[in-house]
Amino acid sequence: MERLLTIEETAEYLRLTPGALYSQRYRREKPGALGVRIGRRILYRPSDIDRFLDEKLNAAAVKNR
Repeated sequence: MERLLTIEETAEYLRLTPGALYSQRYRREKPGALGVRIGRRILYRPSDIDRFLDEKLNAAAVKNR
């Protein structure tokens, strides 16, 4: 099982602010919406974040051809 990231760790990884992730989560936009609430915390699987980034990078590569 992979280690789950806090919202602060995820924000740092994506070079966003935690507030930006909270806003995206509220609006149900990715990547903020990828988090799972466990108790009072919102946690993220690194594999979900990496998959999101791969999708964005692939879409950008196709667009720039």
